[in-house]
Amino acid sequence: MKTLRILLFSVATFAIVLSASAERKVILKLKDGSVIHGNIIVQRPGVDITVAADSATFIIENKELLYSTSRKVKYEDLSRDWKRWSLEKKALRGNANGRYIVTYDITTPSYTFSNVVKLVSPKEGYNKYHSEESCTYKFLWSDLSEIIRTEPSSNDNMYIDDEVTTSKGNTYQGTIVSQVMGKQLSIKTAGGTQIIPLEEVIETRRVSHQGSLKVNEIADYTNTLVLNNDISKEGIILSQHYGKNSKDRYVTLLLTNGKTDKIQSNNIIEYRTTYNKKEEDAYRTGRVYANEFLMNKAKTINESNKLLYVDKKVFPFPEGIVITFKSQGDKLQNDWYLVALESLSMENGGTTFGYTPEIKESNSIRPSSTDLVNGVSSISFNYLSPGYYALVTSADSETYIIKIIK
Repeated sequence: MKTLRILLFSVATFAIVLSASAERKVILKLKDGSVIHGNIIVQRPGVDITVAADSATFIIENKELLYSTSRKVKYEDLSRDWKRWSLEKKALRGNANGRYIVTYDITTPSYTFSNVVKLVSPKEGYNKYHSEESCTYKFLWSDLSEIIRTEPSSNDNMYIDDEVTTSKGNTYQGTIVSQVMGKQLSIKTAGGTQIIPLEEVIETRRVSHQGSLKVNEIADYTNTLVLNNDISKEGIILSQHYGKNSKDRYVTLLLTNGKTDKIQSNNIIEYRTTYNKKEEDAYRTGRVYANEFLMNKAKTINESNKLLYVDKKVFPFPEGIVITFKSQGDKLQNDWYLVALESLSMENGGTTFGYTPEIKESNSIRPSSTDLVNGVSSISFNYLSPGYYALVTSADSETYIIKIIK
């Protein structure tokens, strides 16, 4: 029984070191098959874990569903992430008069989830729901199955390695890529992946992959330890030691003043992680986006008085949605408009879509609205009929092509 108590303690406290960087999120798997992508922000070992999620998929048993309401949300009212998801997954309902998705708010005995969509059920007696927006979720510790982390980019040396020492005297340095709760961890090293039973873990440490830099110089997060005397200590967790006795189980915290503090694990009731978010432009300067998808400049050839589009891949959008082009800065505030393309013959005997000067003049469609908000310019076109359209400017400096489908 004594050995079991030690193992359970090690399992509970070990999960704390699995903080990811802001760029390298974690994947939480629950015992019911649910999967959550995001960053762990709070852990209370043996109690619960809080995740700032980017997206999540939940598996819910029908008999666990206590409450459910639904609503129709027009495509134009969706967030940027939901717009992309609904098009990529072909999840929009409706017709040429308008498209929408159905979102749900659901409640189970343990959890409440809002603004989720229902997916195809994985098996009889269960429902599957998905969220594609930033949300904070709190899950019971007992519901966790596995925590997965991605490896750092091979092009980046500015990151923190994990170092694991075992009771067999082995030390492994790399990235802890998985922890199966109550069983094992996997660490990816230069020599391969090592699977280590949790009862063999003696100590885990954070070390700089770039030896000339210190951990606190490259960490893009801050750990806060909340102690049982209501005192909080802030810094970076350097190591966790798992001993047989209470006095041998402790955390080494690198404080903000550069000193280290050794804190007994049984005095810690909560671990918090705050990530230093980097503000990044949602739209790359000089590029054009159609309904939140990055566009490539169209490939064209000139034959006689014809401009022919020869793109092999064209962005398809369903009819019944507003098409909005966006760009960083005032790029789209100039004279941009759409041209409805027509099928034209080519000199090689084939056909493709394009326009002549006469078609360009007769088939021009002006934007229904033009905006410049928070440094991003946009132009929108109301419901277009099926066919090919080219976004052009009077300067003829560049052009983009989309396809509207039924």
